[in-house]
Amino acid sequence: MALIFRNCDVCSARYGARNTISKTCSAACRQKACRAAKQNNTPQPKQSNTQLKIEETPIVSKQQQTQTPMQFVFSESEYQARCNNKRDFYLNRFERPSTDVPGAIVEFVPSTLIEALDLYHRLLNEGYAPLEPVPGSLPTATLVSNPMGEYISLYLKKPAAQQEQDLAAIYDQVKAELEAELSAAFESAVERQIDLALAADERKRQRELDQERQKLAQQTRDQLTASRAKLRAELIEAGKLNADGSAA
Repeated sequence: MALIFRNCDVCSARYGARNTISKTCSAACRQKACRAAKQNNTPQPKQSNTQLKIEETPIVSKQQQTQTPMQFVFSESEYQARCNNKRDFYLNRFERPSTDVPGAIVEFVPSTLIEALDLYHRLLNEGYAPLEPVPGSLPTATLVSNPMGEYISLYLKKPAAQQEQDLAAIYDQVKAELEAELSAAFESAVERQIDLALAADERKRQRELDQERQKLAQQTRDQLTASRAKLRAELIEAGKLNADGSAA
């Protein structure tokens, strides 16, 4: 049966399958896909987790939105959790010439078998390592021949020093992103406090205006009542008005 070439839904690696059902390149990727499907089908709690996921979290979490400005400080535990999450993605990610996303596993696509052999031995001498031979997982080297030509691919792990260099850059980016989030959350909290203070002042001024209006209304009412009583008394005294209010 002819192989069908497609990209893995999890790691995007190109692989050959013998049926149209397969959507992942290895057992590890299938397990990740199954876990992701279970998470999508599980009802989410109303209260958001305090543990943030770097790949799936908004800039400001619900927890941060309820914090006071004095609490927007750098958290080492949060930083380490994000770094560990990024590290897990990095160690299982493929780095390809067509993308600028770093990964611990590099894909090489030599043109010929001779070139592939020379490249493979040269990379091993430079410190690259083949993938572990896990049943059902992606092999280090694949050679597929069909009427259209040959397709050769090599997958090798980067040297340890290079991985550490990549991770150091990733950790620096994580720290910068976390600090930017905290700064943005702090500024947002400050703006909310300003809005609340202005709203409180406006309500206070409105209450004072209402009280002043009521006071003025009562004064006007008292003056008009007194004036009316005085006029009534004068009219009665002048014989123009009876005590019952009828005309004399």
